Amino acid sequence: MKKTILILMICSFFTSTLLAKADIKLVDEYLKVSGAKEIILALPQQIERGYLTRIKDKKLKDIDIKGSFDSKSAINYVKIKLSQEFSNGLLKSIIAYYQSPLGIKYKTSGIDAMHKKDSKKRVDFFSEIKNNPPSYSRLNIMNAFVDRLELTPVAVHLIGELLGSINAELVTSNNTEQILMDISDQIRESMLLNSLYAYNNFTDKELKTVMEYYYTNAGRFEQIIVSDVFKQLIMESFAQIMEQSQFKTANLNQTK
Repeated sequence: MKKTILILMICSFFTSTLLAKADIKLVDEYLKVSGAKEIILALPQQIERGYLTRIKDKKLKDIDIKGSFDSKSAINYVKIKLSQEFSNGLLKSIIAYYQSPLGIKYKTSGIDAMHKKDSKKRVDFFSEIKNNPPSYSRLNIMNAFVDRLELTPVAVHLIGELLGSINAELVTSNNTEQILMDISDQIRESMLLNSLYAYNNFTDKELKTVMEYYYTNAGRFEQIIVSDVFKQLIMESFAQIMEQSQFKTANLNQTK
């Protein structure tokens, strides 16, 4: 991934002056207020944690998982990409949303949940909803909420560890096609469960208001562009881990 991102960054460097539409300072502000920067920095550890939890072959545990996702290079790549895709006006609208009381609560709730993966509060919450599941109405709203999240910055942390688990499945399975087919279902299930926890302090009205943002021009554009960038970065990480595992497996076979 490091090589690929480096190449992309070099190519983008020579064209960024001509193509850039948004001020880099505005992009920096967006990455901060949306939580995107914090999420990118946390992804390597999340992916590694999910991978090591799932992987069974001890010989594949020393793969450089964190190195497959170079956060600093990823942030620079995201900056260039977003500066080319966003206009100053549109980016200011998006930033204004994340600086609103509900936007701040939305981002903060998601980030807090990311940092409390193993907290007693989290464990107690899931034990409680297992015995007393949310109402049918609440589940309907939350399902619609998850459908709107997709791979927006605030949503990526919800599936960070799952991405590592999927990597572990891919490097040890002979049925990668089936795993890839199941990925979307795994991602959605993980997002729903984690959203129930992360946004449990949101009223139904607040959840609907967040969804409404993603139907605005600014919300839709953010979702399309940012999700494409995150998907690219995540797929590069997948490719790097697969390459490392194949190389290691080949070396192990030669020493037998």
